[in-house]
Amino acid sequence: MTTKTNRSHALLSEQAFEALREILISGEIRSGQMVSISELCEKLGFATAPIRDAIKKAAAVGLVTVYPQRGIVVLELSPQELYANFHFRYLIDVEGARLTAQQPDHTTLAALRQAHVDIIEKLQNTPLTRQLQLEAMELDWRLHHYLANTLKNPIVAKNYSENCDRIHVLQKYRPPLNTRINLAMNEHIAILDAIASGDETAAASMVQHHFSQTLAWWGVMQEDL
Repeated sequence: MTTKTNRSHALLSEQAFEALREILISGEIRSGQMVSISELCEKLGFATAPIRDAIKKAAAVGLVTVYPQRGIVVLELSPQELYANFHFRYLIDVEGARLTAQQPDHTTLAALRQAHVDIIEKLQNTPLTRQLQLEAMELDWRLHHYLANTLKNPIVAKNYSENCDRIHVLQKYRPPLNTRINLAMNEHIAILDAIASGDETAAASMVQHHFSQTLAWWGVMQEDL
């Protein structure tokens, strides 16, 4: 039987995990950084028990690694981690692009395309600011979420969401600058145009190109894997 105490502990553990997740994906604790349980308790304002539960859950979804007697290390940046996480996103995106191209939603596609054009124009007319950088990154995620949501698969959705969290942690290590944002926006536009034309093959090809360019920007080479 579930008791009130058990429910309360489960709620605190879930709240602690969400708080931990937030400081990880926001970059407050960076990729590769080591922290202790006591530091997390102080930073997040939770007792030891819910923090331990939160750490276990974060480790289960790949956000941290626990080293007994040493500490907790945030997901570490490496060519293998970068490839694994971006490749998983690519696999979902390419299927999403193919399915979306079968029945294009031209209104949504046009709105997304215009949002990308607006970012490109802003970058051409104003210096890159932190706010504009964040706006571009948010739009980047809108495109990827749009493709993933096309699958309407709850198992995919759960794993895709966890993968997004891992990519958020890694991206805080190296936020994109003007040149990469411009290229990424144009790569996205090529994906959107291919989808709008109803060409599944071209849509999948444009997603593949975007994936390869993303890896190249991160400096991930085949021989590193």
